[in-house]
Amino acid sequence: MKTIFLLFDSLNRTALGAYGGQIPTPNFDRLAARSAVFDAHYAGSLPCMPARRDMQTGRLNFLHRSWGPLEPFDDSFAGQMKAGGTYSHLVSDHYHYFEDGGATYHTRYNSWDFIRGQESDPWTAMVQPPIERFRNQYHPL
Repeated sequence: MKTIFLLFDSLNRTALGAYGGQIPTPNFDRLAARSAVFDAHYAGSLPCMPARRDMQTGRLNFLHRSWGPLEPFDDSFAGQMKAGGTYSHLVSDHYHYFEDGGATYHTRYNSWDFIRGQESDPWTAMVQPPIERFRNQYHPL
């Protein structure tokens, strides 16, 4: 059996054809047709890192703990898979996994790939930001 766990930070399920969305999403629809699809899943914690910890550990944590790493005492699904002999690999553009206060999520996997450049990830130096380019791109007149 192969397991693929997909997590999208800002993708609304109503945009996907598999959930009745009107936007054509043939690749997602094809994947959904061959997968287990969850129709009644609710996030216990809505900020991204606490929600990820909820999903990794199966425990709600945001009411007593905020943003933070997986702790040494946390049993994560990736750690459980590794302990059971199942290989797991993380592909993420979520740079908070790799910064102080959020590290250790990726260490539970056998291997990982990090795709740089999302949000305010400081992956390239920007001494003087190109203000006009940003203004034209995000606030055109």
